Amino acid sequence: MQSPFQDQLLKYLIVLYRIIYSKVSWYLLVLLLGSLAEARMAPRMYSILGQVSGSFYDSTDVNEAHVFANKFSLELMYLVRSGPTFGARYFFEGRNENGTQSGQAYGPSAGYYSETGFFVLVTYDILAKLGRWTNGEGFQADFGYIEHIGDQIHLGAKISTRKIKYKSDTLNSLAVEKNVHDTFPSFVITYLF
Repeated sequence: MQSPFQDQLLKYLIVLYRIIYSKVSWYLLVLLLGSLAEARMAPRMYSILGQVSGSFYDSTDVNEAHVFANKFSLELMYLVRSGPTFGARYFFEGRNENGTQSGQAYGPSAGYYSETGFFVLVTYDILAKLGRWTNGEGFQADFGYIEHIGDQIHLGAKISTRKIKYKSDTLNSLAVEKNVHDTFPSFVITYLF
């Protein structure tokens, strides 16, 4: 026999599965999670917040070529409930546009986490690298929702838009700057210390 919490969680997971695999907009997923908000964030006013998020995209293009873009981020933040949040982020990714490339970036973050689980974060990547491209910098903005599931653990989703300008090509010193602009969904796991 399942508890009401398990039944509700199962319903959310079924809805989540259908959204993911029916290719419905990820924006709807964040809105859906937000509309189901019943629980609040864990009851701490001030905390150190550790957050891990990941985005996985694996498909084929019109020429039947394998296409992927995987992104992960680790964030460590000082959280003031319903107030400003400050910290740092480390970001790494793998993608295959014109060959397989991996990259990383890091920088300071600032944002706001509400009592109801909604959050907004802005990160300025002070140093980014992608494949042969280096000396990159730019912004990422995240809008998401997390739900308290027990102890100090929260699960959720976010939509991110990231715009980075890479200024140096290690293989060609005459290369023009490379601009990358991505919008992508991510799953989020958060722990309050």
